[in-house]
Amino acid sequence: MKRMRISASVLAVLVSTMVCVICSKAGISHAAIETEVIKTLNLEEKPLDIANSPDGTKAYILGKKCIYVYSIERGEITDKIAVTDDFSHMSVAPDGESLFLASTDGKKVSIIKISTVYDIEIGRSPVIGDKNAPVRIVAFLDFQCPYCASIYPVIDQLLDKYPQKVSLVIKHFPLRMHPFAEKAAMAALAAAKQNKYRELSSLYFKNFKNLNDQTIKEYAQQASINMEAFDKEREDNALKTIIAEDLNLGKKLGIRGVPSVFINGRAFRGRSIDALSQQVEQELKKSAK
Repeated sequence: MKRMRISASVLAVLVSTMVCVICSKAGISHAAIETEVIKTLNLEEKPLDIANSPDGTKAYILGKKCIYVYSIERGEITDKIAVTDDFSHMSVAPDGESLFLASTDGKKVSIIKISTVYDIEIGRSPVIGDKNAPVRIVAFLDFQCPYCASIYPVIDQLLDKYPQKVSLVIKHFPLRMHPFAEKAAMAALAAAKQNKYRELSSLYFKNFKNLNDQTIKEYAQQASINMEAFDKEREDNALKTIIAEDLNLGKKLGIRGVPSVFINGRAFRGRSIDALSQQVEQELKKSAK
């Protein structure tokens, strides 16, 4: 049987490594826990239960008379939901769109649908359709995203179905994995200066698999855009600022992926023309009251 010989230098390294691991574990086991009170909320009543939203942006505090909505980002109570019955426990649905309340006697569970309405400003984004339309769709999209390319023609169809009643604002949200998404967004914004924003956006989404430096220009030519002005305008740093504003807005709204669609400030997850039409009809009824 052969015996393995270990040199003194190798042995020293092994011993040193073992000592480091032991010291590291010892250090972790004796680590102190530091605490700090970062916020104290003074409520109008005794809190009975607390539940966090799945996205980590809000906390719901159950009281006897109402549910307090606490914004973690803003560090304050932003809203109240009236409570009519006696409840003692509360939880949030995995999709974050419903609250489950258990009665004090444990014999009844009430479900409250949560609908957060955001005030999403148009900013410097182009508007497709009538700016004064009673229903405004704000869509965070990426020109190279296959799911965005799928939802855009449906929204485009909705604009034709409800002329003067529905408008669309695209907030550009190019993902890092898509190398030409930001360039296409800048090109579309440049096309807006020639009133060709909708035409070029449609071509980019239709051909999302083929976008590159060459085709971005070719599709602009197909949209009958003045190429000399287009080439200058799409290099304007102001367009990058608009895209940066869109990205920051999306992050504030908690957007983690695209497409993300809002109808009159409410997040909407439907993707069919029927689902979108139904929501539009509901919004039109509200505006008619």
